[in-house]
Amino acid sequence: MLLKIKTENDKLFWVKELHEWYSTHKEYINEKTFREETKRYWYTHKLLRRSYFTIKRALPNMFHYLQNPGIPKTTNGIEGYFSHLKNHLDLHRGLTPKNRINFIKWYVYFSNEK
Repeated sequence: MLLKIKTENDKLFWVKELHEWYSTHKEYINEKTFREETKRYWYTHKLLRRSYFTIKRALPNMFHYLQNPGIPKTTNGIEGYFSHLKNHLDLHRGLTPKNRINFIKWYVYFSNEK
């Protein structure tokens, strides 16, 4: 649903839906498992809980693309760029750390000239 957000109203609706989802499932997300022997507890559904709170913390920065059309909605473009960079670095596995840094600098420089 995130990629379908194109307006400020879409954003407000999505954020409202997220908060309603959390309210509905709050007990489940905050469920804890307790071990008597060690007297320790942990969140039973920690991955779900972590995902929700990661999204919640990211909300202030998730929708800058709505105000600035020059910002892409996703990071797919930059991930593709880094994927190509990593493939080129793999071809030169034996570089020293200093030469590796220089390789990256030159790669970025020549890529930006295109």
